[in-house]
Amino acid sequence: MTVSTNDRRESVTAGPLSRVSPAFWLIAPSVLFLALFFLFPLLKLVAISLPGGSMEYYDQIFTTPVFLRVIGETFRVSLIVTAVTVAIAYPYAYAMAHGSRATLLVLTVALLIPFWVSLLLRSFSWIVLLQNTGLINDFLIAAGLIDRPVRLIRTPLGVIIGMVHILLPYAVLPLYTVMKKIDLRLMEASSICGASWLRGFARIYFPMSLPGVAASAILAFTLALGFYITPALLGSPRDMMIAQMIAGQFNEQLNFGLGAALAVVLMVLTAMAFGLFGAARTALQMRGRRKGEI
Repeated sequence: MTVSTNDRRESVTAGPLSRVSPAFWLIAPSVLFLALFFLFPLLKLVAISLPGGSMEYYDQIFTTPVFLRVIGETFRVSLIVTAVTVAIAYPYAYAMAHGSRATLLVLTVALLIPFWVSLLLRSFSWIVLLQNTGLINDFLIAAGLIDRPVRLIRTPLGVIIGMVHILLPYAVLPLYTVMKKIDLRLMEASSICGASWLRGFARIYFPMSLPGVAASAILAFTLALGFYITPALLGSPRDMMIAQMIAGQFNEQLNFGLGAALAVVLMVLTAMAFGLFGAARTALQMRGRRKGEI
């Protein structure tokens, strides 16, 4: 009994690798990259924060008022910055989504220009604007609104202004993507039914834009938690955020274990915040479905 050449080729190629889905080979490079350059360093960071399995660094963090104050300040500033950024980004994205082509072009160019300027240079530009002899104070004095310069730099207000300016493009883009898909004829239909523009916006347009608001808020909040350069340049030591403290532990104190523990704490607290956000969003969706059934 003889075996044909085709049968031999099929028996050779029909190995374990041939039974793997082609989709696996498409995602394998990305998975390998994330495992080597994200998962492994993350596990290494956790290992450094637990020398010999000891929790001493975490005990130090949660029993020292300075660390607790910095963590609380980080989340407080991040939440304020997120709220202000989304509030400014919403009408900006609305104008981009439903304005004329000329309006879209101008607003898009204005939105993308900051991406061409380095973060460090943008932060330094706010020093020029916010200092006591800066353009903002000079304008307010010339307009007769104030008699003496207002302290804007080295304050929480200066940090918030600088962070909002940097995060604004990231917040606008998710909102614009969602708003572009909303049909304004729904607003026209609500006006025909007797609803005012404000009532139609609150009952129809805004709920439909909530996915964009959520995506924008999550992105802005995530980036704000890790800010380092802007708070360091525009804020004071009292306004220190956790990223500055982590950098100080690594670069100045050379306390790698404590710096790694602070980084792990930041990641865990961020994950918990997102979990709470997800739970609140699910609860609101369930409440809306129940109202719809009633």
